[in-house]
Amino acid sequence: MNNKLKTGLVVLNYNDYKTTIKLIKMIKNYKSIDLIVIVDNCSTDKSYKKINEYTNNKIKLIKSDKNGGYAYGNNFGIHYLIENHKCDIIFIANPDVEFEENLVIEIKRQFEKNTKYSVLSGVMLDINGNVVKAPYWDIPSYRYDLLDYFFIGRRINKKEFKIDYNKKIMDVEVVPGSFLAIKAKVLKDIAYYDENTFLYCEESILATKLKNKGYKSGIITSFSYKHMHSVSINKTFKKVDTVKIFYDSKLYYNKKYNKIGRFKECILKTAAKISLLEYKVLENIYILKYKIN
Repeated sequence: MNNKLKTGLVVLNYNDYKTTIKLIKMIKNYKSIDLIVIVDNCSTDKSYKKINEYTNNKIKLIKSDKNGGYAYGNNFGIHYLIENHKCDIIFIANPDVEFEENLVIEIKRQFEKNTKYSVLSGVMLDINGNVVKAPYWDIPSYRYDLLDYFFIGRRINKKEFKIDYNKKIMDVEVVPGSFLAIKAKVLKDIAYYDENTFLYCEESILATKLKNKGYKSGIITSFSYKHMHSVSINKTFKKVDTVKIFYDSKLYYNKKYNKIGRFKECILKTAAKISLLEYKVLENIYILKYKIN
């Protein structure tokens, strides 16, 4: 491997220092990672103080100037790694993931061997070690997102995304954002993450920007990582709030990247209102059923 490829990893923390510290302890001795930067996204708990106890020459803790959301916080760390430490490969990891060093080593090796790839990751598993339902997905169209607002529509949209283990690297459109690696020069070329969403749709936006520039993304099928799924988000927001944020991000994505006009924009806004009512009804039915049982 070319040892000149300097590798940095960004972990975004918000009011979840226990999960973040657990990850730090797991990866702090990975020699394949040159620098780990923890971005505290203006936490309101003891996160900064607690995480700071684990910093050293390899593990850095920086604090964003505001809580601008997922894309903003990750960009904050990415700029730090590229501008201050000249990193060539940037890994993005949620605090609630677990991965072994061999995955990092393989991704770096494949970046050298297959120069056509701009983004690489492994196969995402759930907490029980099973492949998740969507280990990758297609870039969403306007029609797909419109149907996705409704229970019936989600049934229509349903598609299996299987891992083809006969391929060393599967070409995919959207790589999950919980754990991925991207070349620094590519990030510069696409102007980094789009900071106009607070949460959600970052992966689809990133994939669209990469596709528009002719870059390829892939999943290495012989390596995997575990994702505990939105530990930090679930601790911070109520379920209905996350749905509202999700719909705001969908609207922005479709306006900016699917380039929809005002008519389609109005349809999405109306669909969001109806969907929220549907969600509340279904949620109340679930709560009532749970109480009865």
